[in-house]
Amino acid sequence: MNRIWELLHEKETVVLFDVDGTLTSYSYGEYHAHHELDYTTAFRDVNIYVDCKRLEPIYDYITSHGTDRIFCISREPHGHEEWKSDMVERLYGIPKSHCYYTLDTDKKPMIATKIVDEHFPGLSPRKVVCVDDSDETLGRYMKETDFCTAHPMIFMEHLGEDSRFMHSTSSDQLLLKH
Repeated sequence: MNRIWELLHEKETVVLFDVDGTLTSYSYGEYHAHHELDYTTAFRDVNIYVDCKRLEPIYDYITSHGTDRIFCISREPHGHEEWKSDMVERLYGIPKSHCYYTLDTDKKPMIATKIVDEHFPGLSPRKVVCVDDSDETLGRYMKETDFCTAHPMIFMEHLGEDSRFMHSTSSDQLLLKH
């Protein structure tokens, strides 16, 4: 049985989220996602993150887990780091200082290891979950680290179920739900 959903709800778990396609569903462009413009020079001047919407199931998770142990690792070849960090902070409350960028997706496992070593020395790799929408990147995490991996669809798969945690409407504390 897959334990990732349980692990995601343990308070000491560190979660490393991809951004594009994971924390946001970008839709810049008339009939396609923004990749139709990836190699045009004019695209570098377009802030595709200004109108992005948050994905509520992931937002609900982040809100219940807190952002102290949430980080982002994203490939960014367009110079949109600041816009992307602004969006992540605005939509999810994840501090800009928790956002890491690379030109090369292959470097994500190395960056993940660096984040964990710097912020959580000695933490068991089984307390780290890398969430990415790319099967290739998830495979790299599995091959190059001992961290756990999850596809963002896990948050959609558990939509109709009772989560172990929920916010109380009558107070600000978290309640354990049975």
